[in-house]
Amino acid sequence: MQSFCKKKSVRISAGALALILLAFFFMGGDTSEEVAATTDARTVTTLSVADYGAGALGTAVRAASGQAYLVRAESGGRVTKIHATGTVAAGAVVAELENSAQRAALTQAQGVYEAALAAAGGNVTGQATAKQDAVRTWNSATVGTAQVIYTSIDTYFTISRTTGSITGFRGLQAFGDAPKFNARRLALEETLKTWERDTATVTDTNVVSMLDTLDQDLAVIGTFIDDLAALVPQQQLSDSYTETQRSEDTARLSAARGTVTGIQRSVDAARTAIVNASGSNAAASNASVKQALGMVQSAQSAYDKTFVKTPVAGTVTAHSVKLGDIVNVGADIALITPSDTSATIATTFALPLTSVKYTPAGAYVFTIVDGKVARTQVETGLVTTSNISVSGLTGTEIIISDVRGLKEGDAVDSI
Repeated sequence: MQSFCKKKSVRISAGALALILLAFFFMGGDTSEEVAATTDARTVTTLSVADYGAGALGTAVRAASGQAYLVRAESGGRVTKIHATGTVAAGAVVAELENSAQRAALTQAQGVYEAALAAAGGNVTGQATAKQDAVRTWNSATVGTAQVIYTSIDTYFTISRTTGSITGFRGLQAFGDAPKFNARRLALEETLKTWERDTATVTDTNVVSMLDTLDQDLAVIGTFIDDLAALVPQQQLSDSYTETQRSEDTARLSAARGTVTGIQRSVDAARTAIVNASGSNAAASNASVKQALGMVQSAQSAYDKTFVKTPVAGTVTAHSVKLGDIVNVGADIALITPSDTSATIATTFALPLTSVKYTPAGAYVFTIVDGKVARTQVETGLVTTSNISVSGLTGTEIIISDVRGLKEGDAVDSI
């Protein structure tokens, strides 16, 4: 039996899930490559790739001396580890950034993907398998949410684990609402006890109703986190509550909310899997799998980018950061002198976000060949609010500047 009334040691850390949302934007709902190309020509604008040199978006650029490369961060965050200087192979990690939020986002995306696979697989394996998967989802969802309560929400409460009493709201000024927050946290204790009892009774026969109830519980917990987060910007800064503490509270509660939202999605996906198990909605199930796979790929990419790697073999001679520093995307991290002085790094271009198309199979830019859309696969890197670093192009290409709604083979006219 799982225990929900004993505090866990796992910590859910702060961070953001921005790249997952970015992947949704790129996909633009176009999860099906099987949709027929349009025959009516659409008017599009184009741009010359050569006009979009990477500049600060390059993952590594030549230093002023011309003999070394500055290795740059592809993600932002706190520096948690710096690897020693010396000789390294291409792809070696030179520094690491705080990535607990990215790791949690990846775990949640994988859960959604697995649930989507279960939904699609239900067309073959039937409702029995879908319900068995749903039972596992219920168990993992309750455990994961309990961890959020213990490691994030309980930061703001003094709780006696022996008596189960809530003895005080702490850490944030509640402006007279502390008793209400205490009462709401006490109510969550009853929810945790109910989950512990239900762990032994959830089965294939009652899992649908159990998921419905769990969904309601998750909505309550999500609202509770939102209300706690709303207190943070109202806090008066002082010696006892600093800007750093405010940032930590904001990040902690944002990460907690993101985790609960991800769990809600996995619960919804499990319920959908049961509905789709009859095989009546195979197309929708397959589209969900593609979309969920895109989420996993995006989350994996976000996680991987917290490891700052050198693109060439050589000698790391210096680091530009120290432990605990907060860095932004594109920040200089280390200096490396290549072992092979003739070594080159793939040319990168800082293209507009709208010019890159994401699909489960990879990222592409679109060119025009004989009046129709043709695609060229690219590798993507650093992302800002308006541009994305792209490699795999020569710089001679003329590409479509806004690919949203377009597919390979569509008829287009350029202006």
